[in-house]
Amino acid sequence: MISFFAGTALFFVGGLAAIVVKGKFKAMMFLIFAVLAEFFLLPSIVRILLYGGQLETQLAFSGPIGISFIRLDPLAALFALIISLGSLLAAVYSIGYMKMYSDDTAELSSYYFFLGMMVSSMLLVVVVQNALLFLIVWELMSLASFFLVSFEHKKEDVRKAGLYYLVAMQIGAACLLAAFGWSSAITGSLDFNSFKSVAVNSGSNSVFLFILFLFGFGTKAGFVPLHTWLPKAHPAAPSGVSALMSGVMIKTGIYGILRILLLFGVPDLRLAYGIFILSIVTGIYGVANAIAQHDLKKLLAYHSIENIGIIGMGIGVGMLGLAYNNTLVAALGFLGALLHTFNHFTFKSVLFYGAGIVYSQTHTREIEKLGGLNKYLPFTSVLFLIASLAISGMPLLSGFISEFAIFLGIARSFSITALPINIAALLGMSGLALIGAMALLCFTKVYGICFLGSPRSEFHFVPSEKESSLLIPMIILDLFIIAIGVLPMLSVVVLGHIVAQFVPSVSITALPEIISLMTKVSITMALFIFIIIFFFVIRTVLLRKRRVQAFKTWNCGYQGESSRLQYTASSFAQPFLQLTAELVQQKVHIHKEQVLFPAHASFESHAQDFSERLLIQPSIRLLNKFLNKFSWIQSGRMQQYIIYGLIFLVALLIWIWSGK
Repeated sequence: MISFFAGTALFFVGGLAAIVVKGKFKAMMFLIFAVLAEFFLLPSIVRILLYGGQLETQLAFSGPIGISFIRLDPLAALFALIISLGSLLAAVYSIGYMKMYSDDTAELSSYYFFLGMMVSSMLLVVVVQNALLFLIVWELMSLASFFLVSFEHKKEDVRKAGLYYLVAMQIGAACLLAAFGWSSAITGSLDFNSFKSVAVNSGSNSVFLFILFLFGFGTKAGFVPLHTWLPKAHPAAPSGVSALMSGVMIKTGIYGILRILLLFGVPDLRLAYGIFILSIVTGIYGVANAIAQHDLKKLLAYHSIENIGIIGMGIGVGMLGLAYNNTLVAALGFLGALLHTFNHFTFKSVLFYGAGIVYSQTHTREIEKLGGLNKYLPFTSVLFLIASLAISGMPLLSGFISEFAIFLGIARSFSITALPINIAALLGMSGLALIGAMALLCFTKVYGICFLGSPRSEFHFVPSEKESSLLIPMIILDLFIIAIGVLPMLSVVVLGHIVAQFVPSVSITALPEIISLMTKVSITMALFIFIIIFFFVIRTVLLRKRRVQAFKTWNCGYQGESSRLQYTASSFAQPFLQLTAELVQQKVHIHKEQVLFPAHASFESHAQDFSERLLIQPSIRLLNKFLNKFSWIQSGRMQQYIIYGLIFLVALLIWIWSGK
């Protein structure tokens, strides 16, 4: 564990070192420390993933923390891999992206300092096994990410987003504090392993305990209705941070749920069904709201909610398999959830990096103002397209493999002779298919409007791809996307030890069958690629001496291109949004002159988040109404405040004396 601690510390030291160097060297300084950290982190992580086992050390703290175990097991190793790799690529990306802020040295110093703190705390979150120490590093992670979200704090909407995010994280932390406090009060220990007796032997209380943990970790992950901070925080943060938060940080919520699930052993059926149904709702709600968005980064944030729903569906399938003692169903569910966790990190990071390039070159995130960017950003266009197809679950790419594993786990659950799980399986198959179809619709809109056609507005300058540091992380992650899509059996081998933590008998029964199935999928993929190449070669040979000319066979009589004749994002999505009007309500503003041929007209639509409209905003209004009843306390008179202090001191003395 010494090397793991060294790698974790190097990220933090890199943030400190970036403070003391000049502005133009800050990014390179942080990157140097990030690369050094990987040399210490990756050997231990890869060894645990490939060969199983665990690394453990014991730390002795004074005071309430006491003895704390630090453990790197296969589950922690997967998330540590995601965190370390994602952080390294974010450091590379920041070299080019943060040049926009090179004039403000103090802001850059704070960016790299809090980036190092965030990465270090995330790495500690996945290995700490002591409740109090876990809460400390969990809060450090939340605070560091709050300052990163608030990086452009001079903008009012960014400040509001940062405060909204911080409040949401504190609500989640309060649930975790209550859950850990409850468990610790019963066992008299802060060690995670001691909580097993509470989770297994507390009957109905264990259900309420798990729900508390689910609220705490689910807030960080973004399950509905705890998701409302994501569409606010992700667009506000710099794109490198948005990718790190969406692709990496929200996975710590998934890690927490899985870690607690290991303590519960065979889960309660009610919890298994609850997580499965909640995840279906989360996935559908997330992608439906994504379709309605016009802000590119806000759209991607809603897709994070969608994919958290897909991961949750896999966890739910795994829990149902354990509850019904079906090894294959459990193994496929957990395998799909774990693989989709990694896959979502890859393609969502690429999409946020691509959105960052678009923003840095056009200075807008409004999809309606974009268009024709593939002519100026050809490499970004291709890399963004690969990630778009992957997140839509298209074959040959990684998203298809993880969703296929979850889908297969749902299908295999029909072999269980129980009506409730058969009904749940029908809902799950329908929900997953619907999520995939809506995701494809959404990214057809995104890619078609942003990168194809003609520009819908004039650019301040010609967009270009001069910064290679912006493209390198996208290329590396796209290679992962393609490799997992074409060779899925390798991912099963890597994740096998983690699945075995949840399903101990998997290596004997289910794992060989799954590897065999994924090998067949890989062969099918290879055959499909061969057919594509074969016909491409034939076409090239047949047309090598012929000149091919394209004709516009139908263009409504128009001979010239105009951006006014193209689909807008709103017009493309409107037929679907009419079908989901009850789920995704919109505010529409129409302005036009009341004449036959109006010279000026405008149409605006803004999607309203169901949870925020019905839960968050009414709660805030009630809280404000309640607090306003005590506004008389804040009079502005110094004498009155001194009296308050004296009353508090007297009350404190009375309480102390009564205790004696």
